[in-house]
Parts: sequence; structure tokens; C-alpha cells
Amino acid sequence: MMIRRWFCLSLVWCVALGLRAGDTLAPSSVVRIQARDGGSCLERNGALFFIKGAVGSYRLDLLAAAGANSVRTRPQGLDAAHKAGLGCLVALPLGNPRHGFDYRDRGRVEAQFDTVRAIVRRHRDHPALLAWNLGNEPEISTTAEQRIALWEEVNRLAVMVKQEDPNHPVIAVLGDAYRRILNELNAHCPALDAVGLNAYADMLTLPEDIARQGWNRPYLVTEFGPRGHWQVSKTPWRMPIEDTSTAKAEFYLKAYRHAVEGRSNCLGSYVFYWSHKQEKTHTWYGMFLPDGSPTESIDVMTFLWSGRWPANRSPRIEGSGIRLLSAARRRGAGETLMAGQRARFGVTVTDPEGDAVKVTWDLRADVADNPGLGGDPEPETAPIQRAVVETGQGGQVVEIQLPRKPGFYRLFAYAHDGQGNAATANLPILSVMPD
Repeated sequence: MMIRRWFCLSLVWCVALGLRAGDTLAPSSVVRIQARDGGSCLERNGALFFIKGAVGSYRLDLLAAAGANSVRTRPQGLDAAHKAGLGCLVALPLGNPRHGFDYRDRGRVEAQFDTVRAIVRRHRDHPALLAWNLGNEPEISTTAEQRIALWEEVNRLAVMVKQEDPNHPVIAVLGDAYRRILNELNAHCPALDAVGLNAYADMLTLPEDIARQGWNRPYLVTEFGPRGHWQVSKTPWRMPIEDTSTAKAEFYLKAYRHAVEGRSNCLGSYVFYWSHKQEKTHTWYGMFLPDGSPTESIDVMTFLWSGRWPANRSPRIEGSGIRLLSAARRRGAGETLMAGQRARFGVTVTDPEGDAVKVTWDLRADVADNPGLGGDPEPETAPIQRAVVETGQGGQVVEIQLPRKPGFYRLFAYAHDGQGNAATANLPILSVMPD
């Protein structure tokens, strides 16, 4: 009878943690932020743990193989992360005022409080749990008055989470407004163990920006990646100009070395985005193309995490990317072309190992002026049929037939090396009616 009770209890715990019969039940972790060498560090079960992580749930086996040790995810992702040997920064829901959440509405606030507590109680003993993350960029489009109520509730939630689970730190995550409002967390959120900062182009000034705010507690970089769509140059018709995959990779390297590497109060970072997604374009933030091909930013992060480059590296886009070779420009304002005309474009691609590279192209409606904020979902756009007339020189030259309908378009090039790796670039085009 005692053996049967022990077996049943073990089965219940396995189900609760998402383990299959035969899996070894790992003990829960104890994670602490400790003072170290004039700064701060994270310790997991007594051992130093510097976060080398990514945001996303795609191919966690590749993430671990690249040298990462953590993933930023939702509670539903704990089991998959544990299987891949990764620790988790787990998101707890926090209502965003820009989505209509009012922190003066006590009914909604208390319901959210109960939801967060239930999630913590359910997952606090999961062996993959590293720390708790309250919300994501809730300060976007808020007033100073709204933020006081928001931060007071964040602090109340942090107190509760630490009471329910004293073994894992709790943080809140800010967008790039941290450069102006991080001092508000100092004033209103003493219960937070650290802060998570999402930074893109601002990675090059992040340590200096937080020092000016008077923040001397630990921080994590909870998102960093290419320059954001709000941070780049724009066409004369106000469309953001996306960096090539090579320019993005070079920025990942520079950003990490400035804001993460060797910073005494930095607990680590999460790179964005370990998958692909539609945000302004379908290639802007993803470290993989939609077909699953890894790009050069993964090569860079593999080097930063593990100290070694991949055996076969991704192709490189040379120069600024796609260039117009022949067409009748209108008014000379960037790539302003006449509706219905044909135009030739080129891109120069090289490969570190000299692999044969094949370039493919497509033309899409340009929706990069979508007003979505903070990673809000955006509709995808499909390639325009029969826009590609012909290609040459291994695909590095293309002839495009523009639609007869004037409008905003974007031309994409995708280079594959035959070894599973890829590079990409795109070019905004304004199509107008002839004079």
C-alpha cells in the first residue's frame, strides 16, 4: 500500500511538471542575486549563472547547441525548456494601459493579482524556473499619473510573488522608456530584485543611460536585437529602411559587447528573436527566416555564448544591400518608380566558406507603416504573384514587374548557401502613376 501511494504521488508530480513516465524528476532550483566584486551576480543552486538567453520557443535544441543556457518564455514553455536543458525567465501577466487596462479598477486589479498568484503557486517548483518576469513594456503610451498606479501594483505583485516563492527573483520589464523613467521604479518598486530592459539601438548607450537615472541595482537585458523600426532612417515617403542581415549581425556583436559583456551589475541578456515573426516586415526581427534558415545573427550569438564560430557560417550581404540597376526613376526621390514598369535590381552576396549561393526574390505590399506598438500582432503579407520576371548571376540580379496599381512595395532578396544558412535584404519602393 505504501509503495502504491508513493507511485501515485510521483505520477501526480510528473503530470504537474509535464514529465513522461520514465523521466527523472529533477529538484526545483534555488536562485539568488548576490553581491560580487562590487556588482551583482546570479547564482543557481550555489553556482554562478550568467544568463545567455533568447526570446522565443523555436528549436530550443539549436539554442542550447549554440551555447545558450536560458529562454524567456511563458509558463507553458517550461517543460520544453527543461527538456532542452535551459533555465526560464517566466512571464507573469500584467495588464497594459495601452490595451485598456485601468489600474484604478480594483476589480480587474484584484482578478489579475489572483491570476498571478495562481500561476506562481502552480509553477514555483518547476526545475527549469530561473526567475519571474512581471509584464512586458506596460509603460508604453502612459501618463505619469497612470504609471504611479501601475508601479504601485507592480510592487505589490512583487511582494506577493516573493512570499509565495522565496527561491526565485522577480523583475519587471521596461521598453526603451527606461532612459527617462527608470528612476520611477527606484521610487515606487523597492520589492523588485532587478529590472529587465528591452533595448535595441539604445544598447550602445544603455549602461550610461541607467547610470544617469540613478539605478544601481542589478539589471538584465530582456530583449536586444537589430536596430528597431523606429530607430532607422526612412524613405522620403516615411517607410523605415531595414538593415541587411549582415548589418544586423554586426550590430548584435557591438551591442552585446557594450551593454552586457563585463558589466558588473548585468545578470545577462536575452536576444530577440529566436524564431521569425511579422513586425513591420517578415524579416526584421527574426534570427531565422520563415523557412527555418538561420541567419548571420545566430553565428554571432554562437560566438558570444560559446567562444567559437559555427563550422559553416551564413552568407553575407555586401554593402547597403539591394541596389537599383536600371529603371526610369521618377523625380529622383529614392526608389520612386512608375507603376507597371519593369526594373532591374542587384545584390552582392559572399560566403565565408566559398559555398555556392543561390538568391531568390519576392515583391510584397509594404506594410511597415503599421502603427502597432510593443510587438502587438500584425497581419502578414504574401508575395505578389508573377512580380519576378527573371533572375541572373546566381540570382544576384533580378528583373521585377511592378504592379499597375500605385502604392508602397518592398522587394526582398533571400540568399541560401546550400548548407542550411541564409542572408536577407530588402528595399522599399514607391510606385506612382506616370506624369
